[in-house]
Amino acid sequence: MSRFFTIRGTLTNRDARFISLIGIFLLLSVWSLFSYSGWAPKLILPTPTAVLKAFPTLHWEHALVRNAVASFYRITMGFLLASIVAVPLGITMGAFPSVKAFFRPLVDPLRFLPIAALVGLFIVWFGIGNAMKIMLLFTGIAVYMTPLIVESVEGVDQVYLSTSYTLGASKWQVICHVLAPAALPTIFEALRVMNAIGWTYIILAEAISGGASGSGGILSSGGLGNLIIVAQKRSHTDQIFALIITILVIGVMTDLALRWTNKKMFFWKEN
Repeated sequence: MSRFFTIRGTLTNRDARFISLIGIFLLLSVWSLFSYSGWAPKLILPTPTAVLKAFPTLHWEHALVRNAVASFYRITMGFLLASIVAVPLGITMGAFPSVKAFFRPLVDPLRFLPIAALVGLFIVWFGIGNAMKIMLLFTGIAVYMTPLIVESVEGVDQVYLSTSYTLGASKWQVICHVLAPAALPTIFEALRVMNAIGWTYIILAEAISGGASGSGGILSSGGLGNLIIVAQKRSHTDQIFALIITILVIGVMTDLALRWTNKKMFFWKEN
């Protein structure tokens, strides 16, 4: 038992899975107790059974899969655009203090800007279609991703740079063959974290839908965020819970895929 409460100790994979299952079981138990007993009104806390029954309704009447694909597409596009901008900018800022000083007055304040404040402006600029949603996600991810990339590059040991210069490497060679590769594991970890941040913005991005959730092409669908807004207006709490679970499952599966990719690409990091 003491191994479970050792400060900064290690757990076997079996122990970690066991403890995780206990946490999930306790959460479901408390949920079931309050919902089935009637201690919490069904409008506030639906039963697990009601939430499970909401999935077929969402699938057949509200095109759950199609809306999930639309949301995944928007987050992926926003994430890729943010990576295209933030990674080279962050590496350059981390490499050159002058570039960092130039962009800092712009990058640092944006981290304190509520993304919700930009919704109205983005609607004016991009309309209410996919462009607005993707650009909102891009902005929300990029403003937090860039500082993480900068920190990753600045965290590279100075010994590597000094050795490279001693061997006659140019500044460009140091950036391309030393700084960037050495920072890649940390950069990839930052990208994984920011992918999760993107899912937290999806409801905000899809609150205003430019397409019907039950007709048209996949990319014209309102998305999971829009379905949550619709369910909220109709007081369908069971559907809200089901949609939240859907977002959590997709997010966790994406995170596991990125963790696996990180482990395979940078296997040497653990050694």
